[in-house]
Order: sequence, then structure tokens, then C-alpha cells
Amino acid sequence: MTIATRTHQPENPLLVRSIQISLLIIVALMPFHAFLSVWLGSITHHQAIIQAWKEALLGLTSLVTIVLGIRDRKRLNRLHQPWVLAAGAFALIAGLVTLIAQPPLTAIAFGLKTDLEFILAGVLALMVSTPKFHQRLVIAVLVGAALVTGFDIIQIFLLPPDFLTHFGYGPDTIVPFQRIAAGTNALRFPSTLGGPNQLGTYLILPLCLSLLIAIRRRRPWLLVLTAACAISLFYTFSRAAWLGALLALCCTGFALVPSRFKKHLVLALGATAVAALLALPIALKPNGALQYFLLHSSVATHDQSNLSDSQHLSSLKYGVTADTQTPLGHGLGTAGPATFHASATNIIEDYYLQIGYETGLLGLLAFVVMIVLLLKTLLAQAASHLLASASAAAILGISLAALVLPAWTDSSTALIVLICAGATAGASLKPDYV
Repeated sequence: MTIATRTHQPENPLLVRSIQISLLIIVALMPFHAFLSVWLGSITHHQAIIQAWKEALLGLTSLVTIVLGIRDRKRLNRLHQPWVLAAGAFALIAGLVTLIAQPPLTAIAFGLKTDLEFILAGVLALMVSTPKFHQRLVIAVLVGAALVTGFDIIQIFLLPPDFLTHFGYGPDTIVPFQRIAAGTNALRFPSTLGGPNQLGTYLILPLCLSLLIAIRRRRPWLLVLTAACAISLFYTFSRAAWLGALLALCCTGFALVPSRFKKHLVLALGATAVAALLALPIALKPNGALQYFLLHSSVATHDQSNLSDSQHLSSLKYGVTADTQTPLGHGLGTAGPATFHASATNIIEDYYLQIGYETGLLGLLAFVVMIVLLLKTLLAQAASHLLASASAAAILGISLAALVLPAWTDSSTALIVLICAGATAGASLKPDYV
């Protein structure tokens, strides 16, 4: 006697597919969001409206997901993950602090966009994750990175530095290039992202993902994309992105090395780190070329007192003071890029201090717990899903960069990484979890 079995099919397939397509559109277009916003904005003179396309799409997708949850109650079981509960706690705390502090409505709107939008996208991806959706995300990430790095390499080596001015770039939108320091010829390009730092953090995920697939799935041609990401990343001259990428690559290498060699890898990395620290004073000799790349000092004056590091340090001191003086927070949109639309800009060059400023120390704790729990979930999936390993490595790298940059405020990086992470967190759920 045989027992008939049937492959589990998701309920409400049309709703699920529409949500998946919306999220794939976001992942596919976000690497070009800054370029398209500036270019089309210069043509239509409605850049703000064009920039809001992803918020409009996410809002519509959220409504469709609510309908899906109402029709398919079992699917709500997907939300019973620790990192989702921590994300909900963070959103609740942020809302309560904002309600008490009552910042301007414009600030709240931009604060929601900056601090909660990418988390929402990750939860939506979790709700509709399937193996096929997971595979399509991998393709979207790799194709987008290939286009971004291809254009960036052409921009670095072939095109005139001001090429992007033909597409509306300039002092009032996004500058087409930057110099790493006064008096240097070393230029930093944004490619199609919002700036060199944003490009650097964005590249961490495709860098790790392409390397993992090339080696684990024996696709050596993908090493061309890995090399392109590495070249592009180097020429961002973003020290925070370099450190984040280095940490992410170490994690990726740890995932690739067989278990019996992991201890040797740790020892090798430790020895390399010690050697690099010992060699650093020699490498940074006075008037040497390397100091301009690592310290971003002035070639013209050799003046170490005007380093960008002093500005970073001042911002960090301000953030620590503000967070400790007002531990309950100031409300969403009171710090970070959201304040570009306010009368006074309040940029804190540390994402955690920015979150603490906006949502208080309790909100900061909830955010950090969410990241840790999401990493734990991804690492549990790493053996069966390469995107899980790559997403975990990228989150670690971006989280390190966020110590000296508001790294998670870049919507391109944050949305892509969290959608991939959310999809991976739900990719192996059993049918009874729908």
C-alpha cells in the first residue's frame, strides 16, 4: 500500500508572487537609485518625487502582505523568529520615544525611512521566501554589482572625472568625484551610488557572495566579478568600507576553509594582523604617500591637524555626550540624513550613536540585539545557503563600518542586504511554517 504525497504549494500564490516581484525590483534597482534620481530629477525637476518610488512600492507591498497574512494565517508563523521580535521591539520603542519627544512631522517621516524602512523590507522578504525567490535574489545582486563595478572601473580609468555632470551631478545633487585630500590626484568616484563611502559598503555583499559561489559552486568565471568588486572597493578610498570588507572576507574565508584548517586560518589571520600593526608606524612615515590614503591628510601642507579623523572624533564625542545627556532619545528623524531636510543638520558619524540619539539607549540596545539575533539565524542557515553566509558576512562588515560611518542609513546597501537576509531566514522553513 502506498501513501500518496504531494508537493507543498503556497496558498495565495498570486499575492506571494507580487510581493516577491516587488522586492526583486527593489534589489535590482537600488544600486542605480542615486543615479536615476539625479538624472531623471534633472530632467523633470521633481527629484524628491522620483526618489520616493521605493517608499511607495514598499508601502503598497506592505498592504499586500497584510492581505496575505489575513488570508493565510499560518504564514504568520514565519514571524516567530527572535530577530523579528527584536525588530518589533525596536520599532515600538522608536515610536514611543517619538510620540513623547514630538519632533516635526517631516523629521518623523524621514526618520521612518532611514531607521525602519530596511527592517520592514527584511520582514516582508521573510514572509514570502521560497527557494526560487532566494535564487532570483542571488542573480539580482550579482547582475547589479557587475553593472555598478563595470561602470565604476570605466569611470576610474577611462572617462573624464566630471563625466556624470552630463546627468545632473554637481554641488546641488551628488558631486561626480571627490579628492581623498587637498593636493592629491587620487580621486574617489561614486559609480551609480550616492557617494564613495556608500559604494564601498554596498560592494561588501556581492564581493563575498561572488567569491563563495565561485569556489563552492565551482564557477571560476565569477572570480572576475570578485576582482571587479575588489578594485572598485579599493578606489573608493573608504577606510571604513575597507575594514568592513576585510572582516567580511575573513568570515567568508572561514566559511570556505574545511574544518580541519580553521584553526590554522585563525592563527594566520592573527599573525597577519600583528604584523600589520607593527608595520603601520613605518608605513605612515612623515610626508610618505601612504599617509594620504590612510589618514586623508593634505599633500599640499603636510598638515596632520586638518585630518578628516578629527572631524570624525568630534562627531563621536558629540554623539556620546548627547546620548548620555538624553538617554531616552530625541525621536525619529532628529539625527542623521533625515536632518538634511531640517533647518539644522545633525550628522553623527556612528550609526549606533545616531540610533541612540533618536530612540534612546533602550532603542539602541534593541537594535543591536536584533542584529545579533539575525546573524545567529543566518549562521544557522549557512551550511545550506550561500546567500546566508554572504549576508551574515556583509552584515558584520557593514556593522563594523557603522562604528565610524552612518553606514545603515544608505538605503541601497541597507535594503539589499536586509531583503537578502530576510529571504534567507525564511528559505528553509518547513511547509507547516508556510
